[in-house]
Amino acid sequence: MIIAVVLAGTSSAINSCSNNKNQEKMTTENTTALFPQGEKINNGYFTGNAYLQTLLAKDKNNEFVLGSVTFEPGARTNWHTHPKGQVLIVTEGKGLYQEKGKKSKIIKKGDVINIPENVVHWHGATFKTKMVHIAITNYEGETNATWLNPVTDEEFKSANQD
Repeated sequence: MIIAVVLAGTSSAINSCSNNKNQEKMTTENTTALFPQGEKINNGYFTGNAYLQTLLAKDKNNEFVLGSVTFEPGARTNWHTHPKGQVLIVTEGKGLYQEKGKKSKIIKKGDVINIPENVVHWHGATFKTKMVHIAITNYEGETNATWLNPVTDEEFKSANQD
């Protein structure tokens, strides 16, 4: 009977240590980026500081590009469209998504946004929060996006108030 108590106590201690290590690991993983931040985007189609880490380029097997995009607070894309659509998977933070003529939507970690072909839209961080998403962007021929005007400060302010 004493042996059983000792073993039960040992088992509890081992589980407790294991649980503490798992909690530490989960906390570390939750605060660590899934992918590197990548290179700053300087193509004129973004406002603020945004970064791209290309994960997979278009090739003979894949008619899409896959990238992790990091938006610092206040950063956003221009209005744009995709001839064959786009999917966004938010991996960190909180941001905004808006289609032309509609109210903006808050997007957050775990959200999947399926953007139909040729829908005018923009996406990015909020005024106060960073947002990271994976973008899966399909090609039609050699084109995967048609870039339009920047999102104005007034449009961005309005989106942040919704």
